[in-house]
Amino acid sequence: MTVREFGQQHTKHLLFFPGSCEPWQEFAYAAKELAARYHVLLVTPDGHDPDEHTDFISVEKTVDNTVRWLKEHRIDRLDALYGLSFGGGMVVRFLTTQDIPADRVIIDAGTAPYRFPKWICKLICVRDYVMFKIGRASLAAMESAFPPERFARNRENAKTEYREMRRYLKIFSNKTIWNIFWSANNYAVPKVAPPIPSRIQFWVGSEEWKGRYRDLKWTKAYLPQIDVVTIPHMMHGEYVMMHPKAFAAQALAFFDGAETEENGKENGEQ
Repeated sequence: MTVREFGQQHTKHLLFFPGSCEPWQEFAYAAKELAARYHVLLVTPDGHDPDEHTDFISVEKTVDNTVRWLKEHRIDRLDALYGLSFGGGMVVRFLTTQDIPADRVIIDAGTAPYRFPKWICKLICVRDYVMFKIGRASLAAMESAFPPERFARNRENAKTEYREMRRYLKIFSNKTIWNIFWSANNYAVPKVAPPIPSRIQFWVGSEEWKGRYRDLKWTKAYLPQIDVVTIPHMMHGEYVMMHPKAFAAQALAFFDGAETEENGKENGEQ
């Protein structure tokens, strides 16, 4: 695991848990925008950095290692906390099991623990594992899941970008792939969340409601103080990766306590 720092000149700390199966550089655009006002700590989980040659183990281990890093650097509170997808699950784990408070929090389409019998959870993980392998092997499958007109940084060179992404995903060991899908959906949290004084928003793209409804429903029940914010016209992960300036403007407005009706309306409906 690596923590990369941006905006070290600032005294306010923002911890950033990224989504899975993406190189850290995809999140650096947003981190640099957030670093206009915050000291941003961008976590790269094990198994995601080609230079580290590690395996991803679990949400729990990543959170524990991150907290250890924070304490070693004498950071005992956070002004802001953000996590995307399984990084959102790390945020939930962080808030409910650790002793480092966070003032304001964004859970961006965060994954929630399944409440199915273990054998069903394993079947779901097998499905996700196989789908990842198929998707990684096929340019067409990648383009179907992540349309180039939405996710390619250079649309004229989209196929080159997607080939590079395939090469990146091939660094993922079988152990890492399995553990990502298992832990993202089966991480442990207390049965009842402890009192959390943080102001929390759950962000969900308007074009990912169907896929994230279960996660939102569980998170809202588990942390009933959250406000739900719908991000218009966005697929999963699109806002933070492909629109870093707009993403950062809305996130900073919330983190700084200056959010407006236009910057993010509470919306609990599809």
